[in-house]
Amino acid sequence: MKIDTVGVTYGELRSDGYPNFSNKRIEITLSAKLEQGETPEQAKDRLYDLAKGSVKAKFGDKNPYQSELELPFDDGVPL
Repeated sequence: MKIDTVGVTYGELRSDGYPNFSNKRIEITLSAKLEQGETPEQAKDRLYDLAKGSVKAKFGDKNPYQSELELPFDDGVPL
């Protein structure tokens, strides 16, 4: 079997207590084609970090990967 594409999904459910009592779920799915010499494990870990940062940013947390997510996906630079 040849793995040439890797994808991850990351999501969080956060609940607000009194007085709002509301739940909010944010989820993102990212995928990437493997570059030559890149392992699926490396790509998975990188995608996971990007997805987690993106979800946290949507909740208003600081996203250390924001600049990378703003890059075009076809820039030829491997994750």
